[in-house]
Amino acid sequence: MTQWRDAPPAFLSEGNYQLVDESYDSLVFEADATSLGTRLLMFGSAKTLYRLMIKFESDGASGTRLTITGQAVEKVRDRIAEAAAEHGGPRGPVA
Repeated sequence: MTQWRDAPPAFLSEGNYQLVDESYDSLVFEADATSLGTRLLMFGSAKTLYRLMIKFESDGASGTRLTITGQAVEKVRDRIAEAAAEHGGPRGPVA
């Protein structure tokens, strides 16, 4: 968890996610996904925020299991799936 707090994985950095909250077993990242058109149309008064909550749990051995819930643009979802595949694959939906 400390590694993710200090140096978030590439899919979070590339998606412009910033750490906004944390607890003893989770981190919450948030990204502003407001399009330029929406900003202009709403005179800068509207925001589209995507949040991802990452929960860290013991895998019962010497490793850590992550559960990621929230919203992300398709590019970030694809990068999450790639990162999961590199580490043994997801155990649930990635869509």
